[in-house]
Amino acid sequence: MRISTLSLLFACSFAVFLFGCKKAADNRPARVRATVTVTYRGAPVEGATVTLHPSTPDGKPAFGRTDAQGRAVLGTFDTGDGAIPGDYGVTVVKMEGGQQGGETAPTEIGAMPANTPGGPPVPQTSGPKHLLPAKYADVNTSGLRFTVSPTGDNNFTAHLQD
Repeated sequence: MRISTLSLLFACSFAVFLFGCKKAADNRPARVRATVTVTYRGAPVEGATVTLHPSTPDGKPAFGRTDAQGRAVLGTFDTGDGAIPGDYGVTVVKMEGGQQGGETAPTEIGAMPANTPGGPPVPQTSGPKHLLPAKYADVNTSGLRFTVSPTGDNNFTAHLQD
């Protein structure tokens, strides 16, 4: 009796494990592999974010980050899971982080509190700087349009110019 109870417990545990570990069905829209290679001034652009903006309001954007060869593998829901077939406007952005500007050397500051007459100036922080032409950061000015096909080659190239 004890052996059959343990066997039943083991069988039930195993069944729960099997059904619990089953991968859920992917009910998201079908995606296809898509890549974008970005060049600027004839060289590959590394570290740029490429975004495909759908032309339909209910569409889903696809994203990717370029590697050392300037190539981004696009993803919609997960990294590299592809793009949903359709028409897209495209943006390409590469930014440099904000920098401190207008700083005063410590020897010039003295003992005066900041923001008082004769006191040291407060450092100005400049915003991020575009490392690519700013027109490519806006889908309305980039001039880049791609159509992702449900079949065939979806390897696109974006040759950026000043």
